[in-house]
Amino acid sequence: MGKHHQHLFLQLAMLFLLVSACDTTVRTDEAEIGDAIVKEASVAPTDTFVVDTARSEITWIGAKMTGRHNGVIDITEGELYMTNGLVTGGRITLDMTTVRSTDKTIDENSNKKLTTHLRSPDFFDSERYTTATFELTGFAPYDSTAEQSSPSGVTPRYSELRIKNPTHRVSGNLTIRGQTKSVVFPARVTLEDSLLRAKANFNIDRTKWGLVYRSDNSLGDQTIRAEVNIGLDLIATTQNPSL
Repeated sequence: MGKHHQHLFLQLAMLFLLVSACDTTVRTDEAEIGDAIVKEASVAPTDTFVVDTARSEITWIGAKMTGRHNGVIDITEGELYMTNGLVTGGRITLDMTTVRSTDKTIDENSNKKLTTHLRSPDFFDSERYTTATFELTGFAPYDSTAEQSSPSGVTPRYSELRIKNPTHRVSGNLTIRGQTKSVVFPARVTLEDSLLRAKANFNIDRTKWGLVYRSDNSLGDQTIRAEVNIGLDLIATTQNPSL
């Protein structure tokens, strides 16, 4: 290999390493996002599970070119409906006035500053849009054979946050800042001793809901990734003591 080619190879290698180092997104399942789904009328549920807001959790991770920040959003209320042993619907409400940074890599003042910015019109505009909602529109067994490799044929390397052994494919309408989009993602759902638990971890593209602040890659190291990681851990108990 000539010196010119060696130099070119080293430049390409350094560029690849730089790009890899700047990729701060969480490697997990990508939610499918589309137009809002019109939910068909369903029969009255035979069982209603009420979300335990004190024991349930919604987490988020936002990435920028130079790192990540993480935090939580409180759940105001939620219900999941079952008919003859099958989940047929549900609705969860999030209190967007509680969206906050809980990043242990920065100090308290920095967390407060980031929290204020997240609640501002640049992001969630929490004073105007006080809640976000997720309405369940579909719930089907998870088909592991449908998983696809990347276009290169190489199986992606996922982070430890990705849900292992999902049981179901969940779809629903997610409303943020008054805009509603459908999202589809895998989840692990279990039912034991009248307690239903649902866990999921997926990325969504925030720009689909009009959250476009600093999503332009031309901003260089000021760019904030469009992908936001959402962690879902729901615990719900039945109102029907027969289960």
